[in-house]
Amino acid sequence: MWPTVEAVDVREAVWLLTVHDYGDLERATSGFSEERRIGNSSVYRAVINGGASAVKRVHGDDVGAETEVNVLGRLNHSSLISLSGLCVHGGNTYMVFEFAENGALSDWLHVDGGGEVLGWSQRVQVALDVAGGLNYLHNYTDPPYVHRNLNTSNILLDACFRAKLSNFGLARAITIDDDAKDGGLWMTRNVVGTQGYLAPEYVEHGLIGPQLDVFAFGVVLLQLLSGKEAAVAPPDNDGKMVLLWEEAERLGRLGDGDDAKDDLLDRVTAFIDGRLHGQYPLDVAVAMLALALRCVAREPRVRPPMAKLLLSLSGMYSSTIGP
Repeated sequence: MWPTVEAVDVREAVWLLTVHDYGDLERATSGFSEERRIGNSSVYRAVINGGASAVKRVHGDDVGAETEVNVLGRLNHSSLISLSGLCVHGGNTYMVFEFAENGALSDWLHVDGGGEVLGWSQRVQVALDVAGGLNYLHNYTDPPYVHRNLNTSNILLDACFRAKLSNFGLARAITIDDDAKDGGLWMTRNVVGTQGYLAPEYVEHGLIGPQLDVFAFGVVLLQLLSGKEAAVAPPDNDGKMVLLWEEAERLGRLGDGDDAKDDLLDRVTAFIDGRLHGQYPLDVAVAMLALALRCVAREPRVRPPMAKLLLSLSGMYSSTIGP
């Protein structure tokens, strides 16, 4: 539990934040009313100093709140959701974030209906933004961090559909040793995260490293391409979830020759979100799919680092928007 802000072992981060009075946050969220709740989450839309903000309420002694304040209170990047304020009241922690007007990426990719659909260039931009945020966490912070819970629900979209990484409650500081045979992996017995995004070495052995985020990013790429969920229940209800990355793996298991190439193009076209109605450059889509498949390779060492992924996606985005 966090009895006072001073008691938190994140004092350095707290000094950079605005400490809010609980009464002010209560008024800003209309008493944390259901009308202000965003979806089924514990996040509420607030009006603070005339502008829109998001207030996240964390009950009790959830250590995720401490982690989130510790990480986001110290870091600043355009692809990370901005944490500006904090309040501790009644044993609960309240964090004030920038408001992402267009909500979670999952709401745009996985909701059926005749609503607005993310276009191809928007999807590539989202991928580029997420890659930029992860590259920052892995290579430009001290210490480096692994997000550990990347998924489309934790990728938020602002008014211009630029992506922001959120929900850092499971983030972990790491030491990256380029000379180590295992790439500086850490081990945990507490395997947490979202089904469909978890790398095999994490599920089976509890290994944590940057390649854990790379794997989850590959799944997000597959979702941007296909519009599909990362994991779905099988139609026969046999208990084993159908994972998108395993489905996509089969796209790469083709032979050589022109027939195989034509078959691959047909499969890629069938895999890509039908709501795009073919409005995308096929060669770039094939390249992005190939990149995603490298990210979800079963062997961690085969997966490309985020710096290389960012470079590749920058080229794809340039090809998408043209000269």
